[in-house]
Amino acid sequence: MFDPLVGTEGVGWICILGAAPFAVCGFWTYHGMTAEQTLWAWFKSQVLTPRRLVFRSDSLYYQALQPAIEQGKKPPRKKKKRKAKEPAGEKAPAPKPEKEDAYH
Repeated sequence: MFDPLVGTEGVGWICILGAAPFAVCGFWTYHGMTAEQTLWAWFKSQVLTPRRLVFRSDSLYYQALQPAIEQGKKPPRKKKKRKAKEPAGEKAPAPKPEKEDAYH
């Protein structure tokens, strides 16, 4: 086809350049998928099943607690009184300097 126009050597280079992208696909991976798997995933997502995706959360925890929520809230917990603990180390506070300068 191209032989009369560019010669045998030119036809050879055209074949090499035409086959190069397919040869590179053998070494190319994307997220662990080969080129064929990547192209098939793209084709399925863009051509076969194009649709608007809508997120709807299903909270199993909320559904399980729905009867308790409808009955009302739990009574508040009673707070325990704790004794004040003395700080570790010195029992008396450190003395303050008599005169404060601009650096303190």
